[in-house]
Amino acid sequence: MPLALVDCYFAGKDWTGLDSFLANEKWRDLEFLRFAFLSRASEEEQQNLAADARWRSALREADTQLGALTSLLNLARNWKRIRAEKELLLQIGQYFQRERWAWRDLERMDIAAGDTRGLNKLYAMRAQYDSTNFVAQNNLAATSLLLNLNLPHAHELARELHQSRPEDAIIASTYAYSLHLQGRTQAGLTALGKLKPESLELPTVALYYGLLLSAADEPAMAAKYLGLAKKGQLLPEEKTLLDEAVKAASRK
Repeated sequence: MPLALVDCYFAGKDWTGLDSFLANEKWRDLEFLRFAFLSRASEEEQQNLAADARWRSALREADTQLGALTSLLNLARNWKRIRAEKELLLQIGQYFQRERWAWRDLERMDIAAGDTRGLNKLYAMRAQYDSTNFVAQNNLAATSLLLNLNLPHAHELARELHQSRPEDAIIASTYAYSLHLQGRTQAGLTALGKLKPESLELPTVALYYGLLLSAADEPAMAAKYLGLAKKGQLLPEEKTLLDEAVKAASRK
């Protein structure tokens, strides 16, 4: 019944009425929802400090209950609260290791926003929680190289991953870029040259192959792979690398 009344207040956009109704209620196991709705009422009344405080109360009431956190996540999404959505996904991912969808959703949001630093932090957490997750480790190395962060560790990680999985095209492209940044472009091309031709045409791999080919004074071959790279979903730093490589190749 209380939820039905909340729906009525929402439908009528009666935020003052909603606030008054909820202020004296006690919802026991659903207190997290009551505080969340109070937060929305404050937000709509442009009381941002109160909205934030009430949302924090909702999080405290939800504690580490997966169902409660998921309910708040759905509300955050429906209300377009991006920061709150990311915080909840992070909590769910940290508290419940089997809920891998939370990490995937965080990754999707950061990729869509072009937030390479956010991705780097996410991959660092994933690698810390699961040392066997070679995908997260490679992505940590790749984003660190793009951001020029902790380069000694990134180079070493890229090398170790390539040693254990030399036929993985994505890992090979990270390793090749690592070598290129260390002034060993030809060694990077050698590593990529061992891949199957179709693997080199994957947009993410093609970007780094084309970049290294351009640096090695192979403009014709570079142009082919840089063209393929344009079809992929690239991070802002990768787009910059692509633009610079295309310009360099066109001048040769």
